[in-house]
Amino acid sequence: MIFRLFLFAILAALIWLAIRYRETLSRWYEKAAIFLKEVRAEVQKVVWPSKQEVYGATFVVLIAVVILTLAIGIEDRLLSLILDQILRLTTKPG
Repeated sequence: MIFRLFLFAILAALIWLAIRYRETLSRWYEKAAIFLKEVRAEVQKVVWPSKQEVYGATFVVLIAVVILTLAIGIEDRLLSLILDQILRLTTKPG
């Protein structure tokens, strides 16, 4: 019962807001419609890449990722070895 009353109150508030701000909502709707028409026009102007171009760009990105991964991994391993040697020289045994 309380839940239904709560839903009724929310519905009444939404109806009141829609009536109260009818002109504002109408202007917002018009602006949104204009925006979506402009978006459609811009999307139609886009020159989409061919399948071959997409494959080529994807291949370049994958090769770059592999090369950078290897470079960062090698650098990390070398710095880890250097730091390990420094810590062994500076700490006293026992």
